[in-house]
Amino acid sequence: MEKVSMNKDVLVIGGQITGAGTAVRLADAGYNVIFAKQDGSADNPPDALFGVSAQALADWRKTTDQAASNNKIEVLDNTRLTRAAGVAGDYSVRLANGKGVAEKTVGAVVVTTDEVIQPLDGAYGVTLSDKVLTQTQLEEKVAAGAVKGMSVGFLSGFGGAASPLAMQRIFRSVLAILSDGGSASVYVNDLKLADNCLDRLYKEGRDKGAVYFKMKECPAIEGTSLTFQDTVLGRQVTTEHDLLVIDEALAPNPLNLELAEVLGLHRTPSGFLQKDNVHRFPVNSNREGIFVVGPARHIKGLTDCVTDMDSVLPELKMLFATEVLPTERIAVVDREKCAICLTCYRCCPHGAIYWDDKAIISPVACQGCGICASECPQEAIQIEGFSDDDINARVKDALKKSPEGIIAFCCENSAVEAARAAQTFGMDMPETLQTIPVPCAGKVDINYILTAFVEGASGVLVVACHDGNCKSEFGSNYARWRAQEAARMLEETGFDKNRLAFVTLAANMGADFADAVNSMRMAS
Repeated sequence: MEKVSMNKDVLVIGGQITGAGTAVRLADAGYNVIFAKQDGSADNPPDALFGVSAQALADWRKTTDQAASNNKIEVLDNTRLTRAAGVAGDYSVRLANGKGVAEKTVGAVVVTTDEVIQPLDGAYGVTLSDKVLTQTQLEEKVAAGAVKGMSVGFLSGFGGAASPLAMQRIFRSVLAILSDGGSASVYVNDLKLADNCLDRLYKEGRDKGAVYFKMKECPAIEGTSLTFQDTVLGRQVTTEHDLLVIDEALAPNPLNLELAEVLGLHRTPSGFLQKDNVHRFPVNSNREGIFVVGPARHIKGLTDCVTDMDSVLPELKMLFATEVLPTERIAVVDREKCAICLTCYRCCPHGAIYWDDKAIISPVACQGCGICASECPQEAIQIEGFSDDDINARVKDALKKSPEGIIAFCCENSAVEAARAAQTFGMDMPETLQTIPVPCAGKVDINYILTAFVEGASGVLVVACHDGNCKSEFGSNYARWRAQEAARMLEETGFDKNRLAFVTLAANMGADFADAVNSMRMAS
């Protein structure tokens, strides 16, 4: 066991509504909070963007005043995070604004950046005017009572994929127009209903007279006239409206890129700060002690943002409750062997490694995947219970029990469970199969594979998580690269490279595990 020291202050950085709500929650729980509002333009986003009633949102806006008056919250306006170093429980951050630069030490960071609105008039090839509006402009007119008795046409999903929240904005506008004596027609590429209350809002609009046209191609637009092929009537139809509304894209905040670089966070291809990885939900990132809330991780309305705010507190409590940690499964550096080449620092997916004159691995931040251990050219890093000697010894013992058996290196997060399922359900597999658990497929070293063949294995399987489902994010990639390199080396020495296979599985894929083993039995 190893004692750890935890700073229990928290930095909340990002948007106004979600950030203030998170800061107030944490302060009420007794934590000292630095609330750095990163972007002043996010102070007053369109009310409809939050997907709740005006009264509910007005109540939530009061959290800004609560944050400003709470003596456990230090509010910094228009502030950017320019530097972050350290690990969970001991992050050193630099915050800059018009008043200067401040150095702070915190135990955790919560990112709450807002989503941003992107007009799509260019994608539709139209020019905005007093009759051709964006969704935000329409909402302003509705709020001012300036659409009474008007016919309004909505275009959605033709300038890019619409989100459920964008669809909700349209549904609420439709109801407001109908209640003001107007009419509404929605021309949509893909009707998004997979979110809270969308079915109800859609049906309510339909029942009150709204007309929905679902089509693959955008209608031809001329002023406020739309021409399209009606599949029900079987002919071309032209409709005319008083107002034409172009939908808007909801996108991740551009500041996410800067935050990802400073904090060492993995981004989605679209720019959010939490990948679709089952091991990260609900609010965790790839780094221990850094959390992402609401629109920082996905497009979300206020209701879902509140759920995220509530999810941060128990995660923080578990983190800050840490006083001692078991050294088992934590990577340890042999300082005599370490050449401080920084290979481990570059490949660690969790930002758990820093250095003085040698590499140092934080026991709090390390998640024991073993990627660094198998990448270290000096073999200076080992994991208790999964050292090179431990794993090679298990391989040799397994092949003593089953000479010429099949060795399967199995990730504990997926393949071990799949193998157990295959055995439990009595699926046909060779009796000579021997499984070698590893904490992550990224721990599988080329030497383990070669050792198995030297000791007489008839075949070797490296079984990893599916891409995107690896707890260590890149463990499957490292395992794949090493398996490919081992296959190349084996082929050069005259071995049949088909005696080595790389497979990805989920924990519930017992039948697929059995199929992979049986395919290897036939190949070897």
